[in-house]
Amino acid sequence: MVKKSFLTKAVAAFAAAAILLTGCSSGTTATQSGGDGGNADGAAKPDKEITVGFNNYSQGTYSLDILEKGFVASANAMGVKTKIVNDEGKLEKSTDNIDAMIASGVDGIVFFGVSDTLFPTLSKKCEDAKIPYAFFDHMPADDILADLATKPYYAGIAATVDQTTGKNFGEYALAQGKKNALIITGLANDTTHINRTNGFTEAFEAGGGKVSFVSHGQIELSQLHAQANDALTANPDVDVIYATNGDIGAVVVEELAKHEEVKADLYCTDLDPAVLTGLQNGTIAAANGAHWVNVDFATALLVNAIKGNKLPDASGKPVTLEVPVMTLPANMVDLYNKYWVDSHPFTDKELASWVADGVTADTLANELANYNITTRLQQLALQGIVSNDELTAVGIEPPADGGNGTPPETDATAVDSAASEALAAAQSQAESIAADPAAAQSLAESLASQAA
Repeated sequence: MVKKSFLTKAVAAFAAAAILLTGCSSGTTATQSGGDGGNADGAAKPDKEITVGFNNYSQGTYSLDILEKGFVASANAMGVKTKIVNDEGKLEKSTDNIDAMIASGVDGIVFFGVSDTLFPTLSKKCEDAKIPYAFFDHMPADDILADLATKPYYAGIAATVDQTTGKNFGEYALAQGKKNALIITGLANDTTHINRTNGFTEAFEAGGGKVSFVSHGQIELSQLHAQANDALTANPDVDVIYATNGDIGAVVVEELAKHEEVKADLYCTDLDPAVLTGLQNGTIAAANGAHWVNVDFATALLVNAIKGNKLPDASGKPVTLEVPVMTLPANMVDLYNKYWVDSHPFTDKELASWVADGVTADTLANELANYNITTRLQQLALQGIVSNDELTAVGIEPPADGGNGTPPETDATAVDSAASEALAAAQSQAESIAADPAAAQSLAESLASQAA
């Protein structure tokens, strides 16, 4: 039960502030700033209309489309408009689209750099145009990051370290006793696939395993099927297959069904619907991913920079946010579909708070440090979005301070009643002395003392 005295003090403090404003206004109207800065759902409203550019490297590719969906959700919550382009899976188109976004008048660009060659290209074009830019999903080479950090309009990056993603699976394969691996991956010039492949290979072979073959392919699904079929035909004795993204993993599941001679376990990075289904039915042995949230954080970095609140790290350089890659347990697939795929793991109010006054790089870094599937579901339970029953069904302890949007030992009726009584008393006192500024000052000081 909420104590009435606490509410009385809270309302008294509010009344004190109101009386001081009334007694000192001299007939003028105060202009307020701050608060949630936006509409009813907490979405921020910038001082001027902001438009942010975004490139989808290949619309129709699930993993890229869901990143676009996340970008739109973040932009809407943060109160900015969007300009989205489709690179059609072509590096030259990606370069042309940078020029198109800049020509359209965007205030900044959040960019998916599929190849390390694109990072300096975007940087130069945005620096010349004098607009901020941020990157997401792909972490470029260290020398590129170091160069970006010297650029005045660079706002930072939120990305996974793809080398680590592959390394984790290489180590996991060893722990499962695997000895002979086949990697089926994407384009040979795609930074993500290169690093995931290298990470797996280095870890697996360092522990005594052997990567028998790496099959590089194309982005078109029809070509992926032929690529996977050829790789499986040529390597029937492998005991583990690593598919470096969800589209490839889904294709490998289909092709494995045609190759009864291959007895390998399939591991897959990314958490596409087909991968989630594979986890549930056992056709995929393990899956990991960053859960698509890197674009949310990159968009926050960019919007803050556009608003004049660039977020440096402790050394004063633009921040690099490493987004954790986590394995999804099969028993949480339904919740993952509901709150990550069909919805969004962060609420509009939470996303808007990342571009509010007082946000620092630590604000976002701490959010990521505490981010995993369990803690995020618990946070959504606290906001009344996930039920405690849903949590306990998958073995997650409901949050200690309540869940289902209602803190423990809180009676909503008692809250309303106590607040109403306290407000009525304060309002009555305020009206009785409204014409006497000296009395107003005295009462304000008294009420403020009670609230302390």
